[in-house]
Amino acid sequence: MTDQSDDSKRAATTRAMNRRQFLRRSAAASATLGAGAIATPLGASRIAAAFGVPFAAALSSLSRDAFAQAAQTSLTIGVLRAPASGIISITEKNGWFKQAGVTLKEELFQAAAGPKIIQALGGGAIQLSFVNSTAALLGMAGGAIPLRFISIPTDPSRNFCVISDEKIDTMAKLAGKKVTAPQGTALHYYLARALAKSGMAFKDIEFVNLPAADGQAAFVAGRVDAIVPTVNGRFYILNTKKDSRELFVYEDFAKGPTPETFLNYDLFVTTQDVVDKNRAGLKAFLAAYHDKGVVYLLDPKTRAAATKEITEYINAEQKVPTDAAIMDKILTMSKFYDAKTTKALMTKDDFRASLETQIRFFMDLKQMPQAPDVSKAVITDLL
Repeated sequence: MTDQSDDSKRAATTRAMNRRQFLRRSAAASATLGAGAIATPLGASRIAAAFGVPFAAALSSLSRDAFAQAAQTSLTIGVLRAPASGIISITEKNGWFKQAGVTLKEELFQAAAGPKIIQALGGGAIQLSFVNSTAALLGMAGGAIPLRFISIPTDPSRNFCVISDEKIDTMAKLAGKKVTAPQGTALHYYLARALAKSGMAFKDIEFVNLPAADGQAAFVAGRVDAIVPTVNGRFYILNTKKDSRELFVYEDFAKGPTPETFLNYDLFVTTQDVVDKNRAGLKAFLAAYHDKGVVYLLDPKTRAAATKEITEYINAEQKVPTDAAIMDKILTMSKFYDAKTTKALMTKDDFRASLETQIRFFMDLKQMPQAPDVSKAVITDLL
C-alpha cells in the first residue's frame, strides 16, 4: 500500500510545478518514449533519469488519458466533400485521432480545389491535405513549394472512365468528335492514356477544355460527344442520360495485346517544414486514418454504417445528392488501404514510375516548366 505521506508529497510536487514547465516536460517525455511508454517500469525509470525523480513520480500519478491530453499535438487539415474526408470525419467522431495523439482542425475546400489547397499548404494556412497525384505534381513543379507525399488516402482512378453517346461504340469512333475533360487534371491525363491505349492521340479528336460541372452539362445537353467525368458525375450521367455508354473503363488498360497499368492515386500532402516540425502529429494522423478509419470502412461488420456516414457527409453540400447504393459502388471500386499496405505500395517501383509518367505527359504539354524531384517528395517513414 502506498504511504499517505508519499501521496501527499507527490501531489504537492505536481501543484508546485509551473504548469507550462510540466507540459513542456510531458511533451519531451512523449517524444522520447512514445505516449504509451510512461506506464511501463522501464519508461518510468528513463523519465526519472532524464527529468528527475520528482517529475517522474508526479507524472506516474496521472492517468494515461491525462498524459495523452498533455502531450497532444495539433494539425490543420484541408478537406473536400469526398470519401476520404468522410473517413476523416468518422475517425474524428470516434475520437481515434485524439487517442492517437493529434487534435485536428478542419478547413473545408470546394470541389476541384487542388491548386487552392496547394497554395494554402505553401502559405501555411493548413499543414496537411489530400489531392490527386496530378495536382500534387503540378503544384510542386515550379519548385516554390516543397511538397511531400506522405501517404495514399484512396485510389479514385478506378472510377474514371470515358462516357460517350451510345452511337459511339469504340474509341476509334471518337476520331473528329468533341471530347471534354478539365485540362491539367487527372481526368485530362486519363483521357490521354485511354487514347494512347487505343492507338490515338489528342490530334485525332476535338478536345474541349471545360471545368468538370460545365463539361457534364454540355454532355448531357448533347453539345459534346464524350466526356471523362468526375467520380460522382459518372453515376449522375449514366442515371440521367440513358442514351450514353461507358466507352473506356479502368479495366480496359489491362486488356491485350499490350496490357498496361494505370495508377493515379490521391495523396496525403504536406510540406517539408511540417515534416520537420510535427512528425509526431503526422504519424498519429496517418495511424488513426489507416488503421482505425479505413479499417472501420473495410470491416464487413461496420461497412454499411461507414457507407451511410460517408454518404451523409458528402451530401451535406451536394446540389445533386448521392444515395448510399451509388456511394457503395464508388467505395467498392475505389481502394482504401491500411498503413502497412500503403507503405508497401509507396515503396514499389511502379508507384514512382506512375509519377514520372505523369511528369513526362505534362512536360510535353508545356504545363510543367521543370520536372519536380520525386525522390525528395515521397516520404514513407511516417507510416
